[in-house]
Amino acid sequence: MQRKGLSLFALVMIAIGSTIGSGVFKTPTTIAQDVPSIWGMHGLWIAGGLVSMIGALVFAELGRRFTNAGGVYSYLQNTWGTLPAFLYGWCLMTVVSSGTIAALIVVFVDFSQKLIPFEDAHKGWIAALSIVVLTLFNTFSLKSSEWFANVATILKMLGIFGLIILLLVWGQGAIEPVSVLETVTPTMNWAGAFVGVLWSYTGWHYASFVSGDAKNPQRDVPVAMIIGTLLVTAIYVLCNWGYLHVLSVDEIINSKTLAADAAEKVIPHSGWMVSLLIALSVFGCAGLYVLATPRIIQQMSKEGVFFSMFSKAHPQFGVPLNAIMLQSIWAIVLVFIWEGFEDLFTYVTITEWFFLLLTCIGFVMMIFKNGEQKLPRNQIYLVLAAVFSVVVTWFIFKNATSNNPAAYFGLLVIPVGIVFYYLMKRK
Repeated sequence: MQRKGLSLFALVMIAIGSTIGSGVFKTPTTIAQDVPSIWGMHGLWIAGGLVSMIGALVFAELGRRFTNAGGVYSYLQNTWGTLPAFLYGWCLMTVVSSGTIAALIVVFVDFSQKLIPFEDAHKGWIAALSIVVLTLFNTFSLKSSEWFANVATILKMLGIFGLIILLLVWGQGAIEPVSVLETVTPTMNWAGAFVGVLWSYTGWHYASFVSGDAKNPQRDVPVAMIIGTLLVTAIYVLCNWGYLHVLSVDEIINSKTLAADAAEKVIPHSGWMVSLLIALSVFGCAGLYVLATPRIIQQMSKEGVFFSMFSKAHPQFGVPLNAIMLQSIWAIVLVFIWEGFEDLFTYVTITEWFFLLLTCIGFVMMIFKNGEQKLPRNQIYLVLAAVFSVVVTWFIFKNATSNNPAAYFGLLVIPVGIVFYYLMKRK
């Protein structure tokens, strides 16, 4: 039996650490390509933080009602039923979590190559070895996983705040104040740019995945999601402000290593230090995904909708070893299948936010089903859920109907999951 031991601090570290990864270092370039506007970029980061905070508030209420492990999986099961919950776990394993680990490790290897040169032909095998190392970190015990999460996140946060101070305090402004009307137009690809924004914010709900291991899940999990989202929003807005303080929009659009290029503008030859920061950041973030998401696979197996071999915890270390290994192996497969980081994060983001939307709608259905819609507390949550649902529905629809296959390929995994579900059910 696993001991409950994750503290509020550890849950906040998971919420922050699983959110801040490659996004703040990579996606501002793709966002600027879709919305080449100073005020537009600022607005998108603030909007992403607001949408995530609204989602965190709704999920915090769900976390207060349902404290069992599994997070979104458990919420979907309690509001929609077994099949939608299974499909989330299925997509988490085949698309979202494994794809995120693969994307983060690809970024880790790219920046590691700037520190220790090696041939491009070796990238795939180095990425695979990195995932194996992460798996070992999360095998020994829950305590070692918590230690890994805390240390990796603290080091990453110190480095990010150092970059923000460097850009905002010592950096020389490269832009002039401009009018909103001169730089923002409705014809810009707002929905496409929002993919990068929401990819960067995705992860605030991951603390709920390990609620079964929390000391006080009813109090700590909701608080961790809210605190984590507030801190991440502040960090992203400040980082974006720092980039625009030392680089023009055109320079951001044409940059391949944005954070390193911005640091070089302030202190020449400092790019290697930033590359080291980014490599450590994405490595730590990938490790947190290895820690949190196998609990979903374990929960599905316990409920009989997935292979029973993944329901067991290691007799000595207490972690879901088989589930961790399954996820890691599939992430390694994705490293060799996919090549482009941008396509991979688009593939992951649309699918994950589809299920966040489904969870929010399920919350509304539950309120009305229980006849609680007239309670003042619930009326506030209904308004929040409506705002969240409208924005995310617009975001998914605009991208899924675009000419970018990566935007809807992840959703195509859902019909495959339905077939697999009924086969398992029959068995």
